[in-house]
Amino acid sequence: MSVQCAREGISSNSMKGFVGNMGIAKKEDKEKKEDQERYIKTKGGGHMLLITKNNRRFFPLFVGLLGIVVLLAACGEGDVNGSPGGNSADAGNGGEDAPASDTDNSAVHADGNDYTIRFGTATETGLYYPIGAILAEKWSAELEGVTASSQATNGSVQNMNLLAQGEIEIALAMGNALLEAFNGEGGFEGNPYEDVRVIGHMYPNYAQVVVRDGSGIESLGDIEGRDIAPGATGSGTDLTTQDILEAYGLSYDDVETHFGGFPEATDMMRNNQVDMAQIVVGIPGAAISEMLSTANGVLTSLDPEALDYMTDKWGYYFESVIPAGTYEGQEEDVTTAAIANALVVDASMPEEVAYEITKYIWENVDELTNAHEIFQQWELEKHKEGIPSEIQFHDGAVRYYKEAGVWEE
Repeated sequence: MSVQCAREGISSNSMKGFVGNMGIAKKEDKEKKEDQERYIKTKGGGHMLLITKNNRRFFPLFVGLLGIVVLLAACGEGDVNGSPGGNSADAGNGGEDAPASDTDNSAVHADGNDYTIRFGTATETGLYYPIGAILAEKWSAELEGVTASSQATNGSVQNMNLLAQGEIEIALAMGNALLEAFNGEGGFEGNPYEDVRVIGHMYPNYAQVVVRDGSGIESLGDIEGRDIAPGATGSGTDLTTQDILEAYGLSYDDVETHFGGFPEATDMMRNNQVDMAQIVVGIPGAAISEMLSTANGVLTSLDPEALDYMTDKWGYYFESVIPAGTYEGQEEDVTTAAIANALVVDASMPEEVAYEITKYIWENVDELTNAHEIFQQWELEKHKEGIPSEIQFHDGAVRYYKEAGVWEE
């Protein structure tokens, strides 16, 4: 009893409060004799206990025992079918290995508290950050039994690690980081994250390469020996920069790397500390806008041969175009590699929660667009685009897509 009750926050003072809260029927007449019958009504059960002069002295003991029995019953509920919450797939919250249940799969923990969602995003100047903040606010306000918050991170790779460790419940991640985490490759070497589940492809990210005007760089093949800003260490941008370099027959050994987030990359470009920066973000990206307008940057296309290499070797890339006029002063289309942004969760997320958040997103795109223009690019019919086929969708998301008539096996 002591361990379970301690976990539930029940103390000896709580027990005294429980006893004190039991209603004692008043005497109908204070002048009646002490052997007049008195009635005690329990708080929860409506049972009546007859108290007389002869057994009254045992009453405090009885009440104490009754309180212990009730507390034991309450404390024991959490262990019947596994503790609520947790990150294991069989924790009883809708994981694939959990047994079927006839109970209502509501968006709350077994202890009656709201289901907490911590949303991993990226640095504050990227698009992940406002997306997470907006969705967390909407889910908290609109979904019964859900409390959500967003937090800044270094992006996709860190998000996958935090999700695997149970430090967050949902995250945005690019397709390359998602697949590496699932397979236990790259920065996840030896630690495959097979319990990751997909809610859906939300919108594409674009590899946006900016070179400093006057640097003499005509093609990315010219950056050997140059100073570059490849992104924050462990970010999806970092991974994509490595892939771009490989497509040109280069690696980090062939350049001088200056790691940092979007603000740092812009500052380094502005201060002539780097000749090239690469940022993977949706369009238009605030960091790219600032880099082009204040740091003497020029948005640059990838060479066709490099694009073919990337799309052929890594299935999560696809060729795409940043249309002219996307950024102020951008007069020509820019051809580059795009990559899916996936909304991902752990397999342990309750099915009902996954269903509700999926449903909310796709049935409120217009409202979300009023909050940020990036939501204009979210298309229900493309919920699988760029998602590695090896990785499963969460059952709750699949349930919604089937109801919407867009799911294909």
